Amino acid sequence: MEFRIKHVILWPKDETKEIRIIPFEIDKINIITGESHKGKSSLVHIIDYCLGGNKCTIPVGIIRDKTEWFGLHIAVEKTEILVARKEPGQLISTGEMYFTEESKIDLNVKPFGNTNVKNVINQFNRIAQFSTMDFKNEESVGYFRERASFRDTSAFQFQPQHIIANPYTLFFKADTFEHQEKLKSIFPLVLGIINNETLALRKELRELENELRRKQNALNEKKRAKEAWLNSVSSLYIKAKSLSLLPNSPSETTDWDAEKYLRYLVQVLESFRENPVPTYEPGTSEKSLESLNILTEKEREIAREISSREIKLSKILKVNQTRVDYTNTVNVKQARLEPVSWFNEKLKNENCPFCGSEHQTAKEQVQSLQKVAVKLETISQTVASPDLVLDKEISEIRQGIKELEEKRKIVRDNIREITTTNEQERKKQQSIEGIYRFIGRLEEALENVQSVEIDSELDKEIKAISARIEEIRNRIRENEEKTKLEDAIDRLSTITAHYVEQLDIDRPKDVVKLDIANLTLRITSQNSRQNYLWEIGSGANWMGYHISIILALHEFFLELTQSHIPTFLFIDQPTQVYFPEKWPNEGEIENISEDEHSDFAQARKIFKALELGMKRTKNKLQIIVAEHAPILTWKDIDNVNLVEEWRGEGGALIPMNW
Repeated sequence: MEFRIKHVILWPKDETKEIRIIPFEIDKINIITGESHKGKSSLVHIIDYCLGGNKCTIPVGIIRDKTEWFGLHIAVEKTEILVARKEPGQLISTGEMYFTEESKIDLNVKPFGNTNVKNVINQFNRIAQFSTMDFKNEESVGYFRERASFRDTSAFQFQPQHIIANPYTLFFKADTFEHQEKLKSIFPLVLGIINNETLALRKELRELENELRRKQNALNEKKRAKEAWLNSVSSLYIKAKSLSLLPNSPSETTDWDAEKYLRYLVQVLESFRENPVPTYEPGTSEKSLESLNILTEKEREIAREISSREIKLSKILKVNQTRVDYTNTVNVKQARLEPVSWFNEKLKNENCPFCGSEHQTAKEQVQSLQKVAVKLETISQTVASPDLVLDKEISEIRQGIKELEEKRKIVRDNIREITTTNEQERKKQQSIEGIYRFIGRLEEALENVQSVEIDSELDKEIKAISARIEEIRNRIRENEEKTKLEDAIDRLSTITAHYVEQLDIDRPKDVVKLDIANLTLRITSQNSRQNYLWEIGSGANWMGYHISIILALHEFFLELTQSHIPTFLFIDQPTQVYFPEKWPNEGEIENISEDEHSDFAQARKIFKALELGMKRTKNKLQIIVAEHAPILTWKDIDNVNLVEEWRGEGGALIPMNW
């Protein structure tokens, strides 16, 4: 994304004074040099504030006392932007902002509040082409999983004075948990591993998975309701037979399923509509007894199966308890042998640790006990680990017993239906009135089962959603993304090496890799030892690695087909790690060898590395440097634009006449 700063602008509170305009070249290394307390480092905070920072970190004092509005003149791909933000006064910040985008900006304007911070950030999000999709998933929620924002890119735009040589923090504003996690979330996006289409697919995938769960739950609910009713369907069949409503129907067998019962029961209603007074079939009572015998035998079979499983469960539980008891016994023995290691240590020579006499037998006995202790340790580790197979079998047996008990309950309910002891009730059931009552009950039951019948449309919807989910997962391919991320980090490592070789780093041949999980660098030495940035000594090393990785990242961003990262970089006081006893004079610079290890020579290497960055990015990257070192430090280095020198009484961020 082309996004470079043409001017930093300050509008004075005293309207009789002229506005302060600081110009920058968009394709150069722009350097502002000067003494301390001149306002150089404040430029970082002014730019960040105008780009939508959530609070004003511009130092209090003369800068905020004298300035009414802070502004930026920005060059984007086809237009220019003028954005300004009001000085917040006693507040932490103000949302009042001015924003205009035109083909050519007139700087001779007085800003006024025509928008707010949220709208300005949305405008920058549009220019950066950030998607509105977030990074949320089922396991992660919170601010750091929200959509990527232009504000998140500030991590790559600024290397302030407190960051540039910091061994623990690599990126701007990555010193809080929220910003760290958000930065980790957006890295795959800014590195081009995923794009806006991927985020849209991920969002669709989450929504489809939620919808699939809802529909599957609805389907399962219908299935459960149907199964709950079908559990008693055999009793309805038996009752229908006892009332002669199923003439010539077969006796039920143990392998009948609910659907088979239903087919016969539907026939009962069809026959009743044709003949409301059914003929009583002789032998019905005998058939009821046959059904009773079948059910009784079925109940016995279930009882035998339950008993068999209970015996098996009891044996497994005993085995499990034996294992636990054995583990406890081993642990007790281990505890008793704990002093052996101490004795073994003390008996390295032949002398007794208590009396000093020589005695080989004691030493041999302790060594023997030591072997036993080692053996017990091995046994303890073996038996102490949970037996997952055993636990699984116990769980399965218990579940099987529970299911069998449910079946036995249904069978006993059916037996109870047949063996009604109340003679008056039996007579009522066999009367016409009893038949009508049963038909009404059967009609209601069949209506209920129809209402919970599996919805074919719902089933089709579930299949369609599942197919779309599978299609999206194939397109996203998480494993492929992981490989791409590893390739991107390797590419970054290769680019970083070009800059490391230019700078004052102790071991320039070591491999440097970005560690996204920890937001730091991992440096692998020639002997394959891996060290994190904070494990490497020297401020010069820390500064060198910071500059190397930030330049490498911008070079990488510019290689992408679509980059969301603004093409400017602000570096504050990179030479702070060097303290020359004195800076050389104009005529002495020619005598300083490039390989001389003086602070001045090393400081020049910083600007040579920045020059290399300009060349490798074909001047598409704008670099702004605020520096205390004198102009001589970057003399004869290409692509440098001296913006202003703030030394003596005349030069500073805030003009003397303000």
